[in-house]
Amino acid sequence: MGIQTLPQSTVRTLGASQVLNEPASVVKELLENALDAHATSVSIEISANTLDTILVRDNGHGIPPPDRHLIARPHCTSKISGEDDLHSIGGTSLGFRGEALASVADMSGSLSISTRVEGEQVATVLKIDQRGEVEGTDRASLPVGTTVKITDFLKSHPVRRQIVLKDTEKCFKKIKRMLQAYVFTRPNVRLSLRVLKAKNDKANWTYAPKTGGSVEDAALKVLGSACASQCEWSVLECQGFTVQALLPRLDADAHKVSNTGAFLSIDRRPVSTARGTPKQIIKLFREALKSTGSAWEGVKEPFIYLDISCPQRSYDANVEPAKDDVLFENPDQIFDVVRKLMTTAYPVQEPRSHRIRSLRTAFRRRRLLHLT
Repeated sequence: MGIQTLPQSTVRTLGASQVLNEPASVVKELLENALDAHATSVSIEISANTLDTILVRDNGHGIPPPDRHLIARPHCTSKISGEDDLHSIGGTSLGFRGEALASVADMSGSLSISTRVEGEQVATVLKIDQRGEVEGTDRASLPVGTTVKITDFLKSHPVRRQIVLKDTEKCFKKIKRMLQAYVFTRPNVRLSLRVLKAKNDKANWTYAPKTGGSVEDAALKVLGSACASQCEWSVLECQGFTVQALLPRLDADAHKVSNTGAFLSIDRRPVSTARGTPKQIIKLFREALKSTGSAWEGVKEPFIYLDISCPQRSYDANVEPAKDDVLFENPDQIFDVVRKLMTTAYPVQEPRSHRIRSLRTAFRRRRLLHLT
């Protein structure tokens, strides 16, 4: 078969599947939109099979009337106005793709978006077709904010749909872990997850912050007191970077902070620690922790929360569709800053046998000095 132009419907389908391929990805995109809209409360409702219904409700500033007809069109966004903005979006937004809602519209049975801004008497309900166009509107009595409701997600991808249906438990774990990551970066925001038509409320989860919530408060509620009580707060400013970390103390009970894992964010944007620079940063932490003594040998997935505030334009935040990675201009500089924090928090301990020899030598010297 020779080279040919693909139909626009196929182009849309390919683009949609690259951006969103599972319910957890949909929830992540909608949550980030809510946080970028300065929401202080975000609630997520999702069917037990993760596909029939996905609903995300926030109390952010809503979508202004002039923007509503563009809300689900491909390549439309309020986060950037040109290519140059891609270099400075880090730290000002949770990232940009311009395809999330367009992808949802293309891959779902239906999509509706209800929104209201300050000053409006009622909310507007937008009914979106598969092309991302507004095909109808209605009115509703809702508070300021935005609610996105998706039904029959992955309707046009039957094979992928079957795979997702087999992994519902894994999906809920992924969503919960993601919400926990955002609790650490936004400890003042209320987040909740409710599973619709579930046999029990085991998968339901809520984080309700205190007034002026802090990372320490977040750790207490997310991890529990057993783990949180073993940690302390450390901060380092160096070379234009600010590294803030909640770390296990030197005298921490290793077992109480194990099997929890790492939470790492760049400018309050959670990133994956499975690859690239973030993976190396967590490796530095684990090596520093093990250097403090044998108590940490064999301890798996010790807890750490670490956020790095970076100078503008020091990294590319638009690396790939999942928006869970960044590309640093000078990763070695980041490693140097993190090493300094870890060296301060975890001074290298001499082996026990060496310490005993050093003490004996010092004692002999004191005796000689005394005799002379």
